[in-house]
Amino acid sequence: MWTLLALALAVVVTLSFNEGVASDLHLRTAGFATLARQSRVTVASKHSSPQNGGAAKKTPNSTKPKSVEKAPLDTTAKSILFIGDSMLEGLGMRLAAYAKENGHTLVRVIWYSSTTKVWGGSRRLDRYIAQFKPNYIFVCLGANELFVSDIRSKRQKYLTEILSQIGNIPYVWIGPPNWKKDTGINDMLRDYCAPGTFFYSGDGHYERQKDGAHPTTESAAKWMDRVCSWVMTESAHPILLKKPKAGKAYCRTLVLQPSDR
Repeated sequence: MWTLLALALAVVVTLSFNEGVASDLHLRTAGFATLARQSRVTVASKHSSPQNGGAAKKTPNSTKPKSVEKAPLDTTAKSILFIGDSMLEGLGMRLAAYAKENGHTLVRVIWYSSTTKVWGGSRRLDRYIAQFKPNYIFVCLGANELFVSDIRSKRQKYLTEILSQIGNIPYVWIGPPNWKKDTGINDMLRDYCAPGTFFYSGDGHYERQKDGAHPTTESAAKWMDRVCSWVMTESAHPILLKKPKAGKAYCRTLVLQPSDR
């Protein structure tokens, strides 16, 4: 009995002298739990950061179509000016048929090998607007700029200059008929043209001429059919463009060469 009591007393004395050890053990255990919680928070934070694509708010995609405030269908006769590059050879004849069918007049200006830089770096559009007094404008430019690198730094100012010369006149910009993936011309046009004024042509199917770029006359006519249907039903400034009975027609045409820059 006395032996058992002596052993119990020795244990109590030992624990009392080693209180710091017990206390340190508790602190270390608590510290590990805290570190574990902090680690979980840190990992969660990393996975939700914008750099890691977690739950961070996504930025808008500039390539998505903008909302369009459509005006009512305008059934009055229009004086249409159509400017652009060599794509106007096929497009222009078909648009001329639409103009004749729906009571519009059409003047087209084909500037071979032209670009936004060529048109935006001149005042020719201003002069043609003053000369022909259009109340509707079609533009088809971009095919000669499909593969321009860093295109916004090189072409944006010319694009904005063209749009500035157009001013308040209702317009439609027909994008290029891509035969290969472009380096940004379509995104730039979509971003800077007013909502409901840019027709994206890059996803169409085209039969090509021998050069591999220009659509055939028949394919260009179908391309123009899609454009006119979109203008009348989905664009910001719809005008009367019922499908014509004739396959093509002729209109007043001005031709500029690359040397006319």
